[in-house]
Amino acid sequence: MIGLSGMAAGAWWGFRGRTRMGATVFGLSLAWLWVLSSPWFLLIFEGALERQYPPVSVKTLPVADVIVVLGGGIGSPTRQTVYPELYPGADRGWHAARCYLAGKAPVILFSGASEGPGMKQFLVDLGVPPAKIILESESKNTYENSLFTREQLKARKAKRVILVTSAWHMRRSVMTFRKMGVEVIPAGTDYEALSLSDEVTSRTLPYYLPNADVLGKNSDMLKEHLGYWAYWLYFRVDEMRTRAPHK
Repeated sequence: MIGLSGMAAGAWWGFRGRTRMGATVFGLSLAWLWVLSSPWFLLIFEGALERQYPPVSVKTLPVADVIVVLGGGIGSPTRQTVYPELYPGADRGWHAARCYLAGKAPVILFSGASEGPGMKQFLVDLGVPPAKIILESESKNTYENSLFTREQLKARKAKRVILVTSAWHMRRSVMTFRKMGVEVIPAGTDYEALSLSDEVTSRTLPYYLPNADVLGKNSDMLKEHLGYWAYWLYFRVDEMRTRAPHK
């Protein structure tokens, strides 16, 4: 959006006679759009997030009280459909079921507004008994995921959880859940950059060519980086406020 807006502004300035200004803004905006839609940018910056939580076999995960899976990637059935719609983030449901079937926790707690019915049906289709699925359907962001999930965990006297979410989202999720006092075992999935790295390398032309699908992923990745630092700052300020002596 920034790139397209900048290109439009540059073209407008050029049309108004401010040729140098218009050309500069148009060129910089075009370069930014190329960067944001390039696989190399995704592999470097989203890859940095994913490599912090590399893929591991569920067999190596310790046993926990609950498997917590965060919303994303599932469209609940509508009056026009029969089954849930699966999007790229649906790996989260697959991995939660994988952990459950491996005996890593007795129940799965799904956290996310509107997606609960779809995720429950998906997990049941994968072999998870309906009675072993808990839905938390109020949360609309990662902070609320941790806040409302904590209440569910307290009610079950659960302390240790296997946390399932996309690997690029794991850093912020782990930080947030730990700030809520939850003992977290990360179980990342949905590895976009690491999967792409096997197909596209710096020695191939597609590594540098713009790609519409990559543009969307890079936009989400930038939001994730900004979200992490916004959460970090919020927790930091809250911690300082808590420690400050009361007058």
